Amino acid sequence: MLAVDYIIAAYNVLMICVWTPLLATNGIARWMVAVHLAALSLPVLLARAPAHRSAWLRALVDVYPIVWLGAFWRELGIHCQLVGSAPNDAFIAWLDRVTFGVNLSATWAPAMPMGWFSEVMQFLYFSYYVLFVGLALVLLMRRNQAITQELTLRLSAAYAVAYAVYAVTPTVGPMAMAVFPRFGGEGTHGLFRALNDFLQANGDAVGTAFPSTHTAGAVTLAWLAWRYCPRWVAWTATVLAIGIAPATVYTQNHFAIDAIMGALLGLLLQSYVVPRVREGARWPLRAMERAAETA
Repeated sequence: MLAVDYIIAAYNVLMICVWTPLLATNGIARWMVAVHLAALSLPVLLARAPAHRSAWLRALVDVYPIVWLGAFWRELGIHCQLVGSAPNDAFIAWLDRVTFGVNLSATWAPAMPMGWFSEVMQFLYFSYYVLFVGLALVLLMRRNQAITQELTLRLSAAYAVAYAVYAVTPTVGPMAMAVFPRFGGEGTHGLFRALNDFLQANGDAVGTAFPSTHTAGAVTLAWLAWRYCPRWVAWTATVLAIGIAPATVYTQNHFAIDAIMGALLGLLLQSYVVPRVREGARWPLRAMERAAETA
């Protein structure tokens, strides 16, 4: 089993614990617990696959966590709708206001309503999707197993940890809170505003605001770009990652505290946690090797 397998297994255990209190009252909870119990066995089954496995099975072993995380995303919205988020939302709004003196997500867009500036910020917010899909495809198309496994591990760490926070303490963000009406001024009719609204209406999951996966994911992708891409690509990814953080606030998708914590989470995971998780996952193999040498 690889390090990412332990991350996904831990996430499945957490989600079983999250859904268990709802088993007696909700049929969806029973299905979700069954799904996560089944998912727990997947890493073990894949690890036991024949060494001379087919190309498609090798690819599945390497990328299945990313597929799972995509499936888990909508589950978080279902859970939030069942358990609610009002106390968490009030606390994050208060923490954001105490930290910055004002809720920038409510005041920034009305203070700078220019159409061109709004479109720049909406473009930066949208660029997260381009960065995610584009960089992931570029790295996967190299067909280098080590790079593919690194991509899967680092993305899974970033999103699994953020998902865990959403599952335990869901928050909807300023756009969904009635006390923070959405800005409807001059810059609200551009192309990228329309694209972002379409994606949010068709792919968003409520309860996934703190910390921001836009910023945590962008930091992770920039980290990967510096490791495996030409410098111009790495610089482009870094500039976009830096721009995505304030764009999440201007577009009223996140509080400023959401964006900052997302960026800090991404940096902490990629620089400190992932290397140690990888080393920890190698411990059973090293122990077996030492035992064999002793024998």
